[in-house]
Amino acid sequence: MISAGVIFILPIIASVIPALSSEFKSTATLTMDAKQAYSHRTVMDIDKLRLSGIKVTTITDTIHVIQGNNRSRSPFSNAILILDKTHALIDPGCGTEITQKIARTIGIDIVITSHSHPDHTAGVHLIQEISNPHVAVPQEHAQSIYSADSLALRFVDKDMVQLWKDYYLPITGFRDFTPTMCFAHGHEFSFGENRFIALHTPGHLEDHYCLFEPDQKIVAGFDIDLSPFGPWYGNPESDIDQFKESIDLVSRLDAEIYITSHSKPVKDAYISKRMDTYTKAFHERDDTILRAMSMNNWSDLEDIVMQSPIYQVDHSRPDRLLIYGETQMVLKHIQGLAEKGRIIHQDGKYRRAY
Repeated sequence: MISAGVIFILPIIASVIPALSSEFKSTATLTMDAKQAYSHRTVMDIDKLRLSGIKVTTITDTIHVIQGNNRSRSPFSNAILILDKTHALIDPGCGTEITQKIARTIGIDIVITSHSHPDHTAGVHLIQEISNPHVAVPQEHAQSIYSADSLALRFVDKDMVQLWKDYYLPITGFRDFTPTMCFAHGHEFSFGENRFIALHTPGHLEDHYCLFEPDQKIVAGFDIDLSPFGPWYGNPESDIDQFKESIDLVSRLDAEIYITSHSKPVKDAYISKRMDTYTKAFHERDDTILRAMSMNNWSDLEDIVMQSPIYQVDHSRPDRLLIYGETQMVLKHIQGLAEKGRIIHQDGKYRRAY
């Protein structure tokens, strides 16, 4: 059972936040004529976005998926635009130009971020400059999600902090922003006709959340993204066991539409099929990493990573950030396999137990 909703004013914000209540509930009622006029304006707004070159996938009359740059592949993502009594933009990591067009075409009342990665938060500062919305962030790491310096210290080792910033800040357009509220597991965002329940789903990151619309059976899975690559857990705080538990939680929801951050929405029976394939990647990666080792000879972590058992890329021309991410993922698998007795480790060296 989902716990009662909780939302907090961040201590860095002292003033009372106007327009929306602290629970983000829209209580206004519309007459039939007003609803028809509002629906017409919504269609016009979406048409304006499409005419400007933005690719929009309409899920319902009020819920739309905005495709990001690079077909929403990292370092960009899909955004979710909700045009209800309250206008919401979830995860504005679709690219600076797209985000600016949305903010200037449609007044955004609230921005919600699913987790800390800059391909999901990069556009928050732009919207704050244009329309001054409320900004709701997960309570886990609420004091670091808005700061490039703090994020870099979370995501890479200290000697790579500047490298991380030099790569991710220019390409995503991320700039520091100001959260106004944070939310916890079970919080209900009510926008009018739509309500989304926040579900804490760590593993990808400690502060990763999914959103569930139970009335319309819509799940926003974000970076539980059902991609062909499979789950990504390449930061120090990422956790394979938590990721598996989060996938299990999401897979048990009664969903007919599943929205991801880096691919097209998935519907009906295809959701469970894609979820099964996605989950199998953990086991397949275990096997691949075991095959990268010998029973008779010791290998160090670098030996294994340079074979690229997960990314399947050529590391002969080193990309430090790419290698770092794969190293983190391989190491988590090795630790899990060692706990199961399938790997023997000694002085930083590894070999298969059988």
